[in-house]
Amino acid sequence: MTAGRDIAVISANVAGAFAFVWPFAAPAFLDGDRVAALGSGWILVILLACVGYLLFLDLGRGALGPKTVALIGVLGAAMVALRLPGFIAGFSAMFIVVLVAGNAFGPAFGFTLGAVGTFASGIFVGGLGPWLPFQMVAVAWVGLGAGFLPRGGRWPVRIASLAVYGFVVGFAFGAVMNLWSWPYIAGSSSVGWDPQAGAAANLRHYATYYMATSFAWDAFRAVGNAALVVVLGRPLLKTLDRAARRMSLEIGPVVKEGA
Repeated sequence: MTAGRDIAVISANVAGAFAFVWPFAAPAFLDGDRVAALGSGWILVILLACVGYLLFLDLGRGALGPKTVALIGVLGAAMVALRLPGFIAGFSAMFIVVLVAGNAFGPAFGFTLGAVGTFASGIFVGGLGPWLPFQMVAVAWVGLGAGFLPRGGRWPVRIASLAVYGFVVGFAFGAVMNLWSWPYIAGSSSVGWDPQAGAAANLRHYATYYMATSFAWDAFRAVGNAALVVVLGRPLLKTLDRAARRMSLEIGPVVKEGA
């Protein structure tokens, strides 16, 4: 990644991380409802600015720029199409697009695709609300992480690592997403956010809340992600690897066809 892309991605990640973890570090005098409500607004502004800057940088890269933006548009449309049928518990087939594209094209591409595709799918499925900016960050993180997984070596290693990653982020996505609403949905219950308690106590509250409300739901996403990678990962990655080579977007050694 270039320096400009690094700055944009890091800025979006820092803003997104703070928007999720503020309950564990917020002073007791802050109003949780107000902070959570305001958070979705400013995180959307920062995220859209960073993603827009990334797309602007791609458009300024000569012949490769428009192709990269067009590819993000095509893959984002695929995410919309796969999200339209709905969810099976916490599972949506749109995650396979983010996983394979992030792995094929790299972390910055995966981050941008995750944010853009989630925003577009939110519009088409009527998923507009204060949760959307947080979904954009969380799905973008899925694509970002996939870009750091190995591309070299043998196919079984690459598919296995991506499948394991898809399984883990199936739970991680749910755990992260619940953070945006937990401070005010759980209320003053024994598993709710307590502004007078410290970070360790609130972490225990949240862990209990997550296990009770979302762990089983997220298991469908984790298993679904891993299964799709095992079944469809190799042919999809072969196609995207060829596109990456033609567009000079490769980020490391590519698995040999015969491996």
